[in-house]
Amino acid sequence: MEAAVAGVGAAAVPRGPAESEFARFAHAYGHRLRAVVSCAAAVLAVLAMPVRDIPLAAVLAAAAIGWNLLYYRVGTRRPGSRALLVADLGVLTALCLSQALTVPDTQTMHGSTWILVTVSIAAVAYQTTETVRAALVASLVLAMADLAGAALDRADGWTYALPNAGWLLVEALLARGLYQLILFRSRSADTVAATMAAERREHAVDEALRREEREYLATLHDTACATLLMASVRGEAIRPEVLAAQAREDLQRLTSERVTTGGADVAGELAAELAGHALHVDSSLGEPPGEPLGRAWSPAVAALRDSLGEALRNVARHAGVDRAGVTAYRSGDTLVVTVTDEGGGFRPDSVPEHRRGLARSVVGRMAAVGGRATISSRPGQGTTVRLEWPHG
Repeated sequence: MEAAVAGVGAAAVPRGPAESEFARFAHAYGHRLRAVVSCAAAVLAVLAMPVRDIPLAAVLAAAAIGWNLLYYRVGTRRPGSRALLVADLGVLTALCLSQALTVPDTQTMHGSTWILVTVSIAAVAYQTTETVRAALVASLVLAMADLAGAALDRADGWTYALPNAGWLLVEALLARGLYQLILFRSRSADTVAATMAAERREHAVDEALRREEREYLATLHDTACATLLMASVRGEAIRPEVLAAQAREDLQRLTSERVTTGGADVAGELAAELAGHALHVDSSLGEPPGEPLGRAWSPAVAALRDSLGEALRNVARHAGVDRAGVTAYRSGDTLVVTVTDEGGGFRPDSVPEHRRGLARSVVGRMAAVGGRATISSRPGQGTTVRLEWPHG
C-alpha cells in the first residue's frame, strides 16, 4: 500500500521520506474527508425532504452512504485502483441523474443540494488520491453529470446549474494546486535533508581519515622514532639482538591492522604492553579492592595500551629512574590507568615543540576515542600520567 500511495502523481520518481509521508497523509485524509462529508450530507438530505418523499430519499441516501463507506474501505487498502475509480464515477453519475427523485421541489437553489455537495467533495478528494490526469478527468465527468442531472430535473436545469458545475471544477483545480504545492515543498525538504546527510557522511569520512592518519603518526612516533632515538644516543648500551627484536616489534605494530569493532580484554592488553618494557614496573591491574577491568571497546583499549607504553618510554628516556608504578582500575563507568615515577619531573607547559610526545601520542590519542589524559609534573617531584575512558 505504501508504494502505491507514494506513486500517486509521479510514479516514475522515487520519493523521499517527507514527500512520501505527506502523500500517505493526504491520501488517507482525502478518503476520510469524503466519507464524513458525503454521509453527513445524505443524512441531512433525508431530514429535509417532505414527509411523502422521505421513504424513497432514505433508500437512495442509504445506498449513497453504503457506497461511500465501501469506497473508503477499499480505497484505503487498494490505492490507485482504476476499477474502483470507474465504479465510483458510475455511482456518482447515477446519483447526479437521480436529482428529480432526491432533490425536493421546494429546494430551488441548486448550489445547496446534497447531490452537489457529495460530488464536489469527491472531486476535491480525487486530487489527493488519484494521479493528476485521472483526478482532473474524473472531476470533469462529475461536473457534466451534475449538469445532466439538473437538466433532467428541470427543463432549464443546465443553465442555472452551470455556475455550480464551473465552481466544482475550480474547487478541484484549487485542491490539486494546493496538493502539488505542499508536495513540492516536501520534495524540497527531502533534497535539503539528503544534501545535509551527504555532507555529514563526507565529514565523517574525512574525520575518519584524519583520525587514522593521526593514529599512524602517533604509532610511528611511539615505535620506530623512539627506537631510532635510543639507538642514536651516545652512551646507550643497546645490544644488537635487543635492537633487532625491538625493530621487528615496531614493524609489526606499524603494518598490523587495528581492530575497530568489538571488545578487548583490558587487563590482558595492558599486561602485554608492560611485558615489553625494560623498566621495573610495580603494577596493579584491577586487583582487589578495585573492580575487575573486564572488556571494553577495542579502539579505546588500544588507546589505553599505546598511551601506557608511551608514558613508560618517556620515563625510561627522560625521568632518570629505572622504576615506575602502574595502576589500572574501574571507577564506576570509567576506566582509569595511571603511570607514576619519582624522577626529575618537568614543567609540562615549557616542553619544546619538538618534544611533545606526551601531548601528541597520549593526550591526542585518548581524545580521539572520547577519553582524556592529564599530565601532572613538577621539577624534582616526579610525574603522573592519568588516562581515563568512559567504560559505559
